[in-house]
Amino acid sequence: MKRSKEKFYMKQILDCIMDGEIKATGKIAKEVGLSEKSVRNKLNELDDFLMKNNLGVIQRKPRVGIWLETSEEQKEKLEVYLEQQREIQLESYNPKERITETLKILFNLRPWQTITTQKLSEKLYLSVPTMLKVLKECEEWLGYYNIKLVNERSRGYRLISQENEYRIALKNLMMERAFSDAVNRNLDYFFPNIDVSTVRKCIIQAENEWDYRFTDESFYEILIYCCLAYKRKEFDNPLITDNHMEELEILQKYNEYAFTVAIFEKLEEAFHVRFSQEDVLFLSIQILCSKFIGISEIEITLAQVKKYDNQLMKFVDRLLTVIGNIMNVDLVSDQKVKESLIVHLRPTIFRLRYGTPQSNDLIDFIKKEYKNVFRASWAISILFEECYNVQITEDEIGYIVLYIQAAIERKTHQYKAVLLTNSNMGHAQLMKERIKKVVPEIKSLEFVSTHDFRLEHYSDMDIIITPKEIKTKDKRVIVIPNILSENGILALRNHLDTINSNVNERENPFSPECCLLFSPELIFTHMRVDSKEEILKIMSDAMTEKGVVKEEFFDTVMERENKTTTTIGNGVSLPHGSPVAVNESKVAIAILDEPVMWDSELVEVVFLLGFKMITKDEINRIQLFYKEYVSLIDTDEKISMLKGMETNIEVYKYLIQ
Repeated sequence: MKRSKEKFYMKQILDCIMDGEIKATGKIAKEVGLSEKSVRNKLNELDDFLMKNNLGVIQRKPRVGIWLETSEEQKEKLEVYLEQQREIQLESYNPKERITETLKILFNLRPWQTITTQKLSEKLYLSVPTMLKVLKECEEWLGYYNIKLVNERSRGYRLISQENEYRIALKNLMMERAFSDAVNRNLDYFFPNIDVSTVRKCIIQAENEWDYRFTDESFYEILIYCCLAYKRKEFDNPLITDNHMEELEILQKYNEYAFTVAIFEKLEEAFHVRFSQEDVLFLSIQILCSKFIGISEIEITLAQVKKYDNQLMKFVDRLLTVIGNIMNVDLVSDQKVKESLIVHLRPTIFRLRYGTPQSNDLIDFIKKEYKNVFRASWAISILFEECYNVQITEDEIGYIVLYIQAAIERKTHQYKAVLLTNSNMGHAQLMKERIKKVVPEIKSLEFVSTHDFRLEHYSDMDIIITPKEIKTKDKRVIVIPNILSENGILALRNHLDTINSNVNERENPFSPECCLLFSPELIFTHMRVDSKEEILKIMSDAMTEKGVVKEEFFDTVMERENKTTTTIGNGVSLPHGSPVAVNESKVAIAILDEPVMWDSELVEVVFLLGFKMITKDEINRIQLFYKEYVSLIDTDEKISMLKGMETNIEVYKYLIQ
């Protein structure tokens, strides 16, 4: 404390006698929390101070008491003096600081140690009554963590808690002021006998090896927990009390667990000590779960891992639902793609949060060969921000596209067909094996004689193959005279390709629900710019002026552009800003007279997305936009048509007609 203890008590005593009433020494001693002897000594010092500054005199009368004798002028000067001292006290000793300093003393006690109210008041230069009020406020703070502040008779106060709750509470106390110098002072205060710099080096080494870069806040939290593991190991208090083998197996699948093991291995080598398995579990759970799911920090057990993993599974279901709705394919029921994405995303989310983005050498091929899936998958970028507060990159989306593309191709292998024939069983079996080998998309093939065929009996069939024209008119019917010939197989494959494409050409590209996303003021034609920064600034400013986005929207757009390219092929770019900087979901469109270099590609058409997805209605609208947007720009001809429009009104009418 920077404040003088003597000055503090002098001010307390002066407060007691300021009103001029006669008071006994014992009463003053009780109010300021000192012995009567100490009060008498300080009264002498106070009397000297008053007389020296001509502020009055302290009168004493045996068996009567003590009082302050002043003139009105002297009293006014004293009141000014006391007010100044109160301002100093308010600045140096605000209520929150009193609580923090008291908690620091309590947390620095060993489990068996206690401290009395008198000792606390002396350490903090507070009166005993004030100290008791502060302790009451400390009880409320500790109660959030299920920590009890007990007062043992004749011994004093101490903390009683579970070890995990103790560590979380102390970490939060040390991080209350998230400035590095304040945290470093707390590290020196709580861990004076630990070489904190060595602990810091071990964490940095693990970061470098894993190519991760934690934020300052996350780094300090890990540093504090590691120091606590070293300091508290002698007390042998259990951290994880339940034996949850299932949750432990889940935890070990996450990179957070392996990363924590790497840190503790370095600490053991540096300090020549052994840390418990519980220390590894506790810290890895903190890194994995504590900030990213809606669970109270008090409930830190292995069960939290299972809840986190369940959230990931729900996230994957939502991801597959979004992309499936855009692509008109059921992905949620595909257990293989679901499991593959869960396995893939466990390390991916950790890497996105803390690491260097993973490069994808196949990205150009993916964007070209699987362009519709790639474009549809851009819709999930907002989901990553919403659920995990991370920004997914183009390269990472490319990997997800591979899983989705594989799932879609599996879906195309699920046709049921019926073949009309009058051949014998041997010939029919030969045709079946031939089709099974060269057209694996047909999972089941039935044979029926032309004479016995009735359309109503085969309503569940996807394809009806006949060697000659039949009276029945149905779009599922395909005539193939010789299914065993090369031309016959080619005709069947072409028919399947037509089914797979499922192209629904619309006169107007967007449904009425999506029309709310467009405004003529946010559409620009015949733009001439020199760089992507210039065009994005113009578009962002227009959206800001219209009030649909906040001032910081442009900065969030550029932040994403600096991390990953937003080109999606066909000379089109699809940048977007952070949902937190969006007031109302809107799409700005720019059509350039001359293409500009957008990272490594030339871009002629830009769709700048400002989306937020809070309500169910907003979510459905934006998912529908992505679905319909894919068909808007999927060919060079459609891009050329857009470029040929002269005014923003013409474009707007085309979008909403």
